[in-house]
Amino acid sequence: MAKHVLLTREASKNKPWLDVLENAGFRVSAVPMIETRPHPCDEVLDEYDWIIFTSANTVRYFFEQQAVIPEKIKIAVIGEKTTEALALYGYSPHFQPSLFTTDVFIEEWLALAIVSQRIFLPKSNIARDEIAKRFAQAGHLVKENVIYETGFPEESINQLQSVMHSQPIDIAIFASPSAWRHFLKTYAGDIKSLKIASIGPVTTEAIKKSGFSVAYEPDNYTMQQICELLIEGEI
Repeated sequence: MAKHVLLTREASKNKPWLDVLENAGFRVSAVPMIETRPHPCDEVLDEYDWIIFTSANTVRYFFEQQAVIPEKIKIAVIGEKTTEALALYGYSPHFQPSLFTTDVFIEEWLALAIVSQRIFLPKSNIARDEIAKRFAQAGHLVKENVIYETGFPEESINQLQSVMHSQPIDIAIFASPSAWRHFLKTYAGDIKSLKIASIGPVTTEAIKKSGFSVAYEPDNYTMQQICELLIEGEI
């Protein structure tokens, strides 16, 4: 019987990978463990030197509320998917790190040794504040502003139960600590019997702090590579 893989990202982000894994021979179910919604933001951008996008979601919700980025503002991003999202609005980043993690982003941007900058950082309501703290310590002025909220889609409780009854889950993929925590509260089966795939060190850390191990973790923190790891390891 084909291995049963569970995708837990937002509904819109699961479909491409569902097809990839199904074509590779897996049975795949998608049950979102997070959902996002916009949060009002009316920040005036003219006073800033940089804007930092930490995810494709920050790009999406920013441009839903702001038509353009002033030409004088430079753009920094974390991750290739963030860059791709930015391109949809006609922009390309002036800076992105060599590895798609917050720590590498911080170290490499600070290594530019730019004199005190005014930085706008759109974020979610649950995002960490490492960038703002580290940049402030280095003498930069950082304004964080929540532009979207992350929560749990209640309908996923019944969806997950239905999926579990159809066939036991063998592998579950997580791309955020929030998705993992929601799954932990919702899943009625034996989590230790699952193989867990994690995208990114922050997600892996959250999983391990809960007392569970990670079977698959890609080097470049993308869904593409996690799918490749699953296909190599399970088919």
